[in-house]
Amino acid sequence: MAGRRGSMLLVTVGNIMVATAQWYLIWLFARHAGPQAVGVYSSLVAFMTPLFVIAQLGLRNLYITLQTSVRWPVYLAVRTAGMVIASGLAAVVLFAVVPETAWVIGTAVLVIKIANSIADLYFARLQRAERLRTFGVLLIVDALATAAVTTVIMALGSSVEVAVAAAAVVALAGAAATVLLGRRLTAAVDDTGGTPLSDEFRCMLRHGSPLALSQGIQSILTYLPIAIVGWLGTTADIGVYSSAAYLVTFANLLGASVQITLLADFRRRFEASGPALLRQSIRRNSVVSMAVLAPLVGLAVVIGPQLLALVYGPTFDISRLSVLFLSLAAVIVLPTYLLSSLHLVLNRYWVMTIVGAGSIVVVAAAGAAGGALGLGPVEAGSLAVLVGATARYVGADALSRPEPFAQAPTLRQRAGMS
Repeated sequence: MAGRRGSMLLVTVGNIMVATAQWYLIWLFARHAGPQAVGVYSSLVAFMTPLFVIAQLGLRNLYITLQTSVRWPVYLAVRTAGMVIASGLAAVVLFAVVPETAWVIGTAVLVIKIANSIADLYFARLQRAERLRTFGVLLIVDALATAAVTTVIMALGSSVEVAVAAAAVVALAGAAATVLLGRRLTAAVDDTGGTPLSDEFRCMLRHGSPLALSQGIQSILTYLPIAIVGWLGTTADIGVYSSAAYLVTFANLLGASVQITLLADFRRRFEASGPALLRQSIRRNSVVSMAVLAPLVGLAVVIGPQLLALVYGPTFDISRLSVLFLSLAAVIVLPTYLLSSLHLVLNRYWVMTIVGAGSIVVVAAAGAAGGALGLGPVEAGSLAVLVGATARYVGADALSRPEPFAQAPTLRQRAGMS
């Protein structure tokens, strides 16, 4: 048990370090090139991430939670097709719409997204086999390498373009290491009892499509406020917003890490005790986590604007109202991932899709309302983030009520009947 807890902690630390390394890139670009450079980089990430998230079809979570056996080559084929489609769409938009001065950064970001998509599927194998220690070490090494390489490049007086290209090389190396270890340390599912290949593909698409929509919608929710800020302001405003909003991005990454770490445990508890007790436990932990984090909101409002200017530079100016919106959103994000895990374990992949789709409408409306009320671009974007986080939490909680749960016998109860 102690070894398992240590491995879970290592994964959590690894995900935190990955999030920190991504924030570090923003800080590095901000200090060396200002908010304009951060705005260009953040805009490209915001444009490409939803494409790849949707194209991934939620295969990592499917591989861990799907109660129907599907052979590993099917997962590989579906992931490859998704990467080809996403890469093609991203390349067309990049070279047809994005200014030529941003092509180098855009190409590097595209390579990073491809590498991450490859690694993501093999992380699923490590996770399902509970090789969490290896999983965590890979995350930590990737984060440290990204930070070290980009720091050296910028310290030598090179450009943001070269630094992002170097980060892409690190991502490719990390993906290669993940594939190698995933194949060496885990066994893939190769026998499904004679199930036709076409049935396996249909199963993947049937269960993966709502999950892909859900995760894609979450990605859009994360990056839609950037579009709102860009609509109301400038690329420099996007840079300021992205730097401050990384608090919410960090909370999302931490929530995803917690979800990754706890999914297998939640599934075991569901099989042993049933859905009602699992829901009760998750809802209680959600409320506790918000109560624990709430006092940090006041601290953020007091020191946030000064801290932002100190960390990123005097050109990064933000209001206390924006900080209040962002910090409240960050507090709400983590318990939402706990509720989302419940729906994943129950294979009710459509729930977060419905919640997310409604939240997109609410976020867009909140951003438009903020602009109409005279809020600045960064304040309007921050308000949209808070409204979106609140909508997702309320929706996930409302649809977790026990009425939809079929009270089937648990494993222990079935064992007693036999």
